[in-house]
Amino acid sequence: MNIFYYGLFASIGIAGFSGFMFPEFRTEIFFGWLGPAIAWLGSTFMTIRAAKKDPHSVTKSLQIGFLIKLIYYGAFIIVIFQLYGFEPVPFMCSFSGFFLGLHALEAIIIKNLNT
Repeated sequence: MNIFYYGLFASIGIAGFSGFMFPEFRTEIFFGWLGPAIAWLGSTFMTIRAAKKDPHSVTKSLQIGFLIKLIYYGAFIIVIFQLYGFEPVPFMCSFSGFFLGLHALEAIIIKNLNT
């Protein structure tokens, strides 16, 4: 569980540092972090809870989480681009980086559930 907190604080720190370095893109960086962070938190908590309840239910939990994230990311991108006018390139760079980083961390957490 420590790696979960380290990853959360590291992602917040990276987003904060990026916002400090590029203040003109602070909002884009924040929203690029927010979407993957919410999905990561939700799916990681759901998977950890399923592993504690029954280790054999982790696969089903991952399948349900994948379907929920598929719908969530589509809705998130549509809502962000419809409601907020901003530079799309910094947003997509931030979104892509945090998406890849947080999902890689989720894979490591899932791998460590059995050990």
